[in-house]
Amino acid sequence: MLRAMLSKELRETVWIALSGVLVQMYFVVGLMDVDLMTLRARGRGGVPFVTDNFLASFVMVAAVVAAVLGFRQTVTESARGTWLFLLQRPAERWHLLAMKMLTGAILYLVVSAIPVWIYAWWAATPGTHVGPFEWSMTLQSWQCWISVTGVYFGAFLSGLRPARWFGTRLAPLIGAGLLLGLAQIVPYWWTLGLGAVLLIDAWLVATILAVARTRDYS
Repeated sequence: MLRAMLSKELRETVWIALSGVLVQMYFVVGLMDVDLMTLRARGRGGVPFVTDNFLASFVMVAAVVAAVLGFRQTVTESARGTWLFLLQRPAERWHLLAMKMLTGAILYLVVSAIPVWIYAWWAATPGTHVGPFEWSMTLQSWQCWISVTGVYFGAFLSGLRPARWFGTRLAPLIGAGLLLGLAQIVPYWWTLGLGAVLLIDAWLVATILAVARTRDYS
């Protein structure tokens, strides 16, 4: 049963993940300044990950992908009236919701890591650009990569809640975004900030499971 649920979620959401990779790679290729005649990446000068706009474009696309994934997995079920069909399967309700969230979160994490690795691999290759490069320069990108998981869970919760779109339905997504933004300025981020992000994610997941348990799906 859970394997069938996983297959269903992948079929319905993998196109979102692939679209996100394509958009991310469009920005990455632009930063590499690929010569279309020779297909050689020359770089636009400056220091990768430090003086370019990779982080801004990366966070923007990653947040959109995470939000679309969260809404796709919840709002679509409500629109098609399939929640009752899914939740009456021979499995615990929280197992089904957990499988949905696990699928969406892993998809986001995998596809959003690809452009960071490719751009870092290019930046670390000698002769590709004139600026210096150290792998530690990628830390802020990984910091944002893990933080955007909260956007996914916030969108999932907003899509699951039985509230009005012009009311409080988007409150979890907006609140999670604000909290995650504040968490970025926490000192000693990889100890304190990461802990804050994980706590926010845990709170969102617990709230999702509580709402799923009490919601009237009729």
